[in-house]
Amino acid sequence: MAYDQNVRSKVRSKYLQGMPLQTAADLCKVPYNTARNWKRQAADGGDDWDLARNARRMSKGGMEEMANEVLGGLAEQFLATIDAIKADPKMDAAKRADILVKLMDGYNKAIGAASRAMPNVNRLAVAMDVLKFLTVFIGKSAPKLQKQFIEIAEAAGPEFVREFGSSS
Repeated sequence: MAYDQNVRSKVRSKYLQGMPLQTAADLCKVPYNTARNWKRQAADGGDDWDLARNARRMSKGGMEEMANEVLGGLAEQFLATIDAIKADPKMDAAKRADILVKLMDGYNKAIGAASRAMPNVNRLAVAMDVLKFLTVFIGKSAPKLQKQFIEIAEAAGPEFVREFGSSS
């Protein structure tokens, strides 16, 4: 069965809002496999629904919060490994040093990867914050136009992700 672009946009919108793809498909009366194919086709065309969803999540919770969560998880693993090293009195100094060097190397690589990835994600998150601001502003200053603005913003979603979700 062929679906119009409006149905596809609704599935995308619900998914970006945090719904599981299955739930979004069910609510829009679309088979899960169709929604999954749309998501894959969109990604092939440069509209990565997961990237857009993550940017939306970051703009809500703040990028610093997410970065702190990731770094906190790494720090927990780092400390757990150090505790395990301390708990093993039979481990020689060279082995301990080797493990610590590998831990630091992994941590530094993770920090480097995050900082290289952040400009694109940050750019999209900031752009989404601007859209959110405009939605609220239009709702207050020109409420009759808010629905139209939201429809236009949702329709422009794939182009928005292509423009602001990739490096320029």
